Amino acid sequence: MASLSWYWHRLRAMSATEIALHARKKFRQKVDARRERDWGSIKLESSGAFPKLPPPQDAPQALREALARDAEDILHGRWRAFGHLELRVDDPPRWHKDYLVGIDLETNESAFKLNHRALAKGADIKLIWELSRWYQLVRLAMAAYVLDDERAAHKSITWLEDWVKHNPPYRGWNWTSALESGLRLVQFTWIDALLSANAERWGFDAELETLRYEILPPHVWFTWRHKSFGSSANNHLIGELAGLILTTARWPQLANWGASLDELQRRWEHEVLAQFAEDGGNREQALNYHLFSFEFCFYARQALKGAGKKVSAEVDTRLDAAMRFFWDVQADREPWDYGDSDNAFVTPLSAGPEFVREWRHWMARQNSPALDYWLGQSPIIGRPANSGPPQYATQLKEWWLYAESGMAVCESGFWWLRWDASPLGYLATAAHGHLDAQHLSLWFKGFAFVVDPGTGAYFANKELRAWLSSRDAHNGPNATRAWLPQRLGPFLWNQHHEVPRFFYQEKLFAVIEEDIADSPVVRSVECDGVRVVVSDGCEHEWDPPAEFKVRWQFAPGTWVQRTGDRTFVLNRNGASIRVEVSDNWTEVHLFEPHIDTPQTDTNFTGIVSPAFRATTHAPFLLLTARINSDRPEGSQPCVFRTTFVASGAS
Repeated sequence: MASLSWYWHRLRAMSATEIALHARKKFRQKVDARRERDWGSIKLESSGAFPKLPPPQDAPQALREALARDAEDILHGRWRAFGHLELRVDDPPRWHKDYLVGIDLETNESAFKLNHRALAKGADIKLIWELSRWYQLVRLAMAAYVLDDERAAHKSITWLEDWVKHNPPYRGWNWTSALESGLRLVQFTWIDALLSANAERWGFDAELETLRYEILPPHVWFTWRHKSFGSSANNHLIGELAGLILTTARWPQLANWGASLDELQRRWEHEVLAQFAEDGGNREQALNYHLFSFEFCFYARQALKGAGKKVSAEVDTRLDAAMRFFWDVQADREPWDYGDSDNAFVTPLSAGPEFVREWRHWMARQNSPALDYWLGQSPIIGRPANSGPPQYATQLKEWWLYAESGMAVCESGFWWLRWDASPLGYLATAAHGHLDAQHLSLWFKGFAFVVDPGTGAYFANKELRAWLSSRDAHNGPNATRAWLPQRLGPFLWNQHHEVPRFFYQEKLFAVIEEDIADSPVVRSVECDGVRVVVSDGCEHEWDPPAEFKVRWQFAPGTWVQRTGDRTFVLNRNGASIRVEVSDNWTEVHLFEPHIDTPQTDTNFTGIVSPAFRATTHAPFLLLTARINSDRPEGSQPCVFRTTFVASGAS
């Protein structure tokens, strides 16, 4: 019944045109499930348009060391999912196994009949798809190219052959998503270039040629025929188009199985301008997907240029703005995302596991030797991201405001703040958005102290995911009488809330409009380099009395010392700050995970998710303010304050 309800609400989010396109998709699925094709009927010849590989001898030492280390780990079955989750994987890998829960779901059933959102026994499709994104196979191909590692090259070929054997076109779980097939097109483009350099010398040129015909035509056909559209056209469509652009630029004959490069470029440029705002923010309102989408876009841009195509100046400017936005709103030392995040990346080009930091440095032309080696310097149109004030933001005293994307950042003294007043998300479903309007994240001396709660997992624990995306789990003022959008299941909200607004009057305010609460909820934040003062209140009073809550969720590893009824000291990694709570808060509750109730199936108190499929407990401060009409007529609304003070300041 829950599944039927989800499909009903998902249907209601579609336009008539989108419903018609879904009917066409169902027809295509039936045809594709039954029809056999001669994938070798068109001869493939490489143009070499993408990627343009640098000489192996130019590889920096940090990359050489990382590739040597990673190749050994991969060959011995020590794999990482989502960049951080350690798995023990078979040789060859079992391509339909969730190695985290130990369940193998291999099937020869038509992929068009499988529901990847509801796997048995706690398995999660993301763990299955992660193996078939071929990150480890690309890494082995890199080791073969840079380190002249023949063993790594042969293993990459052998595992690709095994994948083809166990994943015939359009059967099994790895053919249930066009984004996944688009990602494999990106990876195979890199693998083919990396391995072709030594294929004849090492005696596997015939095997590589066979793999081109077994992998490329069916993947191109599937990705083009079953690409995302309508309210599903988020980062998936950008990834699918990027995969098609890369492969069609390298093997022009693949246009016979998909679309011409001109058509792909036209659609891709439209999506770049649709999904990235003019100030550079990604409209999905999920920060890691901002980087994920940008990486796809950059590869597509390079492939088009390599094929002799001219990318429009408007698209180049938009991607430049996207780089600057990411530089400004993502922390360098301890990055925390907002919105959904599965820690996705496209191709493992970085030297180490801190790929977010490496990409951020590459965007600013700072120290990022591995990305510089593979991609060259970032193609900055304006000034470098770390040079001078933001180009696409407005300065309001100590704040830089990205008004269209609803983000404000402030750096003052040892403080760095990121303040969210964004729309819920992109398109009708707002698929990757969280109810995080007015949420404030806070870093001190480079360490995260007040954080976004994270994502958890998409399908393995739906209740936890719903909690982490809720307004209760974020620190924006949460009114008990508030009307809020409802999460109806994976990647689906019943509707958007009104876009919050920033305004400036001696200091910066963020306001949630009246359709999200009975009365507008207002937050202001001031930072003078010593202290951060957060003031929460309502423009009007409630009668009868009501209340709102603020949950200050602290980062994992924070030790909290209570020094008074309303004063606390937070300690983390040798840095400390003082927290002072104004007297008019009705209730002040400190949750400490080593003392208070642990997680149950229905109580996720204190749970945070620093990375996808990773959760831990962390302390938080829950403040309750009661609002009523017992105040003198004409007096100012009551304001409730939380002050964060740098250690040593009075």
